[in-house]
Formats: sequence, structure tokens, C-alpha cells
Amino acid sequence: MKEAGLVPQEVVSLNDLTRIPVTSKTDLQTAPSHEIVERNTHLARCVSSRTSGATGIPLQIVTQSRDRSQFHPSFLRVYMAWGMKPWHRSASFQARPEALDAKSWYEYLNIFPRRILNSLAEPEDWVKELREWTPFLLLGYVLTLKLLAEYILEKGIEDLRIPLVASTSGTLDQGARQMFKDAFGGRICDIYASEEAGGVIAWECPVCDGYHVDIDHVVLELMDSEMKDESCEDREIIVTNLCNKTMPFIRYAQGDLGQPSQANPVCGRGLPLLSAVSGRVGDFVMLPSGGRLTPHPFFLALDNALGVGQWRLTQDASLNIHVEIVPRDDWSDLAGDEVREKIRSLVGEGPEIQIRTTGQLRKDPFQKLRSVVSEAR
Repeated sequence: MKEAGLVPQEVVSLNDLTRIPVTSKTDLQTAPSHEIVERNTHLARCVSSRTSGATGIPLQIVTQSRDRSQFHPSFLRVYMAWGMKPWHRSASFQARPEALDAKSWYEYLNIFPRRILNSLAEPEDWVKELREWTPFLLLGYVLTLKLLAEYILEKGIEDLRIPLVASTSGTLDQGARQMFKDAFGGRICDIYASEEAGGVIAWECPVCDGYHVDIDHVVLELMDSEMKDESCEDREIIVTNLCNKTMPFIRYAQGDLGQPSQANPVCGRGLPLLSAVSGRVGDFVMLPSGGRLTPHPFFLALDNALGVGQWRLTQDASLNIHVEIVPRDDWSDLAGDEVREKIRSLVGEGPEIQIRTTGQLRKDPFQKLRSVVSEAR
């Protein structure tokens, strides 16, 4: 603030907020704790969590109970908007061992009872637990839900029906949305949330066309991205967390892109709308021409390609494409050639396309996996 010639007393409205410089994840990772944590805070008494993207270094986030007061309620509001009642059961995935048996206070009263599934287990184990638990809601990362949905469809399982499936942490393309409907037989809700923002940022409404922004605990700004071209409606998402006073996130660059909406809510809620949450800045593949592609064409090219199970596509700073594939039984060199040609038709001549098979994509069990990641700018 000193460098920007600003004192806190001058920030009295949302318009004044834009005078504060934007903070990046790197800024917080490289700053000493005494510069980013509230004075006189006893760190030993705080809860420390971490967040990490597909390629990023983990960011440690320090909170106290007061700072997380809106975290769970922000999710519950979404679920209840989609028809969930206090007695309905839910299930969600978690990789951290200490979280597998964690419970909120209301669960001890049998309100919104929940079961945690170990995201490092096998899909057959998830199916067994879900059959036993019979949840109304299933919450998970997009790629984790894909693993489960693929297993259900491959095995022809028809007795596992979940009324509401909520996806987070990844681009929910139309192919995945349809796959979830076919596998689980219920409705699909996409949720945009983050630890930095203190909970849900925006969520799909069952009535309105778009995503409601939770303006009661987060300020969301849409700024022109450095990568923006004239034909693109995407804007970079900047958030201010109104709850975390221990480690403030003020005008924090999420690294995500969204599209503004001019529509007014018709569902009776006073929460404004985004027309879309498009994905992360690094999800867009750069072309030699200077243009860029959203991840969606790559989902269409690879999701149903011969012999391809799970996959991840990474673009390096030189625009070259690296594809990791967990092969199915029908994988062959010809299948690899087909994948290469499909990608070539999208990116054109110039970039090298390397394909390799692997036994698993996840190297770090706590790492969020994204299907398409670009390091090019």
C-alpha cells in the first residue's frame, strides 16, 4: 500500500478497492509470514492448510475458526438450492488421512450426515461405499468423478443412482457433464470455490442461466487478462476474501478466467451472475499464430480416442505439446498416431507433439490434477 501511495483509511468503498495492487500466489509464497499474517497471531494455535494447482508450489494458508465461519455454509447454500434437506446424506472425496474421519459439529446431531471417501482408493471401493451409504449428494474434483463415472459405465452398473453430483476444481466440459448424467442418473452442479477465497466463489443455479457469485463473503472482480484477444469474453478473476482476517487475501489473482453476465437472477436470489467460469489461465493452449484454444476441443479429441483411458496434456514454454496417457487394453501405436493427428489438427504445424504412456497420472496425492495445462504465455 505504501508503494501504491495508499493508506488503509482511504479505502471506504468498492471503487477504492481497485487502488490496491493485485496480489499473486507467488507474492504470498515468497513473503515472510510476518508480512502476510495478522500481527500478534500465535501460529501454533492456527489451522494451516495448503492449496496447489496442477503445477504450482503449495501455498500455505493460515486461518482461525472465525476465518472459516463461511466455508461450510457457502457450500450448504448451494446444496440446499439444489434440493438437499438437512436429513439427506452426502459423500465427498478426500486424500488427506487426517480428514477421512473429520466431522463438523452438526453431523453429530445427524444433520447433513456425510461420509468421506478416500480419493486414493480404487473405483470399486468407492462404488461399494456409495451403495452402502446411498447419498443424496456426491461432491468431488472433476477428474476424480470422471474415474468413478468411467468405471460405472464400463462395468454396466445400474443400481447406483445419486440425485445430485457437484463438481469442483477443474473444467466441467459438456462431455464430462453428459458422462456424469449417464453414470449417476442425477442432476449436475458445477461449483467454483477455493481455499484462498474462503469457500464458494460462484455456483451454478438450478433456475438461472449462469453462476451465482457469493458477494456476501467474497468480492469478485473481472479484469482484462494479459492474454485476452478481441474475440474473447474471458476475464481474469480477482477475489477479495471478506472473512479471513488472520491471513488476508485482498485483490488476489486466482489464476482463473470467467465471463461476465448481463442477466438478472430470476430465481429470487439477489446474488449476481457470471455467464461462465472458463477455467484457469494456464488451461488455454497457445498457438504459433498468437491465438489460443480453450481446453474443450482437446476433451473432444481425447476423451473418446481409441485406447485412451485417463490423459493429461501439457504445453511447455516453447509451445510443444506433451501428452501423458493411461492406456486401455486396446491401446496401440496406431492409436498413438491417431491421437497425434487429432492434436495436430487443432494446434497446426510447428509445435512438437510427444506422447507417452504411464501407469498413473498422479505423482503427488495432494495435487489437484487438471487435464490441460499450458506453461506458455
